[in-house]
Amino acid sequence: MSSSLIDVLQRHREDADPLHLPAELSELTALSPVLDRLPDPRRVRGRRYRLGSLLALCLLAVLGGATTLAGITRYAVDTAPEVRARIGLRRPPRATTLGRLLSRLDGDALDDAVGA
Repeated sequence: MSSSLIDVLQRHREDADPLHLPAELSELTALSPVLDRLPDPRRVRGRRYRLGSLLALCLLAVLGGATTLAGITRYAVDTAPEVRARIGLRRPPRATTLGRLLSRLDGDALDDAVGA
């Protein structure tokens, strides 16, 4: 049984220890390139966003408290342009884009990648 993205990320959120974060942002591993390694369930034609960037956005939204697709979309629209640029997004994706991706994504593969 595959897990939903929100379930996977909330499980890891509970295990996160904010006291052991690096002091400098430059010490953090870039999240979107790591998530780009996951198998992309989308067709090549028509892709406007990198998989890792979309998943990093979803991860940040869930870590920020989003529990629904609408919450993730709201976060995507409300987040600062600098944050979007840092994860590789020029503009926020639409809810339909996120919904189609998340419905096709292998939650178990995502769980393994986030856990690693």
